[in-house]
Amino acid sequence: MTESQPPEAFKPNKVVISLVLAFALVAQLLTFFLLYRALVNIHWYFTGPRLDLTDFSQFYQAGQLIISPHSHRVYDPDVQEWWCLGLIYPQIPIKGLFYNQSVPFLYLFCIPYGLLPYNLAYVVWCLTTGLMALSSLFLLLKESLKGLKTGLFIPLFLVLAWSSIPAYLTVWHGQTTFLLVTCMSLSMCAFLRGRDILSGVFLSLSTVKPQYILLPLATMFGLRKWRLLAALFATEAALFLLAGCFMGFDTILNYPRVLVSAESSTRFVGVNPHVMASLRGLLSVLLPHKTAMLITTLTLFASLIPVAWLAFKTPPSNLPESLSPNRSVNRRFLLAFIFTLSLVLSPHSHYFDCLLLTVPAALTLRGMLLAESDSESEDYAQWKQLKAMPQYRWWCRILVFYPFVSWFYNFALGSMEAEGIAFLLTNTLLAVLCANIFLATRSTLSRKEN
Repeated sequence: MTESQPPEAFKPNKVVISLVLAFALVAQLLTFFLLYRALVNIHWYFTGPRLDLTDFSQFYQAGQLIISPHSHRVYDPDVQEWWCLGLIYPQIPIKGLFYNQSVPFLYLFCIPYGLLPYNLAYVVWCLTTGLMALSSLFLLLKESLKGLKTGLFIPLFLVLAWSSIPAYLTVWHGQTTFLLVTCMSLSMCAFLRGRDILSGVFLSLSTVKPQYILLPLATMFGLRKWRLLAALFATEAALFLLAGCFMGFDTILNYPRVLVSAESSTRFVGVNPHVMASLRGLLSVLLPHKTAMLITTLTLFASLIPVAWLAFKTPPSNLPESLSPNRSVNRRFLLAFIFTLSLVLSPHSHYFDCLLLTVPAALTLRGMLLAESDSESEDYAQWKQLKAMPQYRWWCRILVFYPFVSWFYNFALGSMEAEGIAFLLTNTLLAVLCANIFLATRSTLSRKEN
């Protein structure tokens, strides 16, 4: 890495702040409309002759079925269709079944929401899960930026993140992405503090979207984080055992088959593989959906060993970040690369899941705030070198402008397939940049140890 003078620290002027706030105001007004229309109309999902299915219907269904006489048949398509026809969509024809293949323990989390009227449950779901994600990301930012003068950076970061298309679509669909960001943020916050057991617990909870756990899992194996892994598997086992008490252990054992059949079936609506923001989306445009699913899944599994080896070759450290600043910089970019790559290789990744990029952003944008007045520690010296790297500057620029361009991708490209490919290409570029930065920091660290 070059030793040249880095750019100045992050200092937004009034014009930049005003533009960000104006952009955020428009985005939040649109989001408010989604919640308001549901609050004032219990049948907001039905507009004229068309039925607007939202993902939240699955989670509302989960909260009711898990405490119903049909709790041992929650994954039975006939039971789910009966529930839809009788409880959410009375006398409204359905052309396809919106199937719920969520992980078993998520059903338990949804019980309180299932006790509310459908429209009110949707509003409460979006507000509570959104608040959890904001709070968790705030904690991660505070830990990641410890020792620096953050000024308006954290508020602007959160405002931009929650003004992006991924955040808007998470509310539109009533998705679980806010829960994913919550768990990953808390896991990484504990990881930076050196609290491996707590990090493993939260990483286990992130399996509300299980497609994103494999690469972090391989990384922790490579880093030899045995306590973290033990906590992860113990928590996961406890969650599935608890869910089994409600839905039966035969249902738990059959869950992998349910997941595979739902992802590859043409009977169910809502998967939409041709508009995914991952490799599967691109392949589904060119190939049959089942073939695209198979190739993407095989690619993901093939990446696990190289990722574990890459992590294994990273110098080990079980100390908190404050006691190992040099190596923590390297690990930040390793984890940022893993999260970004997870979006690219996920067998099921829609636009709203791109909100997960807030976690690698929180881990790595520390260099933007670095100023000459900060202490001349080893941490300062390495971040100073990073700021001089073109790769790091482009990494920061893309992440900062991501909320803005996400709206362009979603509304200006003319087709849903083009939108998915645009998100995929952007995320791929971020993964390449992050891998390059990680390798550069690892090379510098290796030279110092030798």
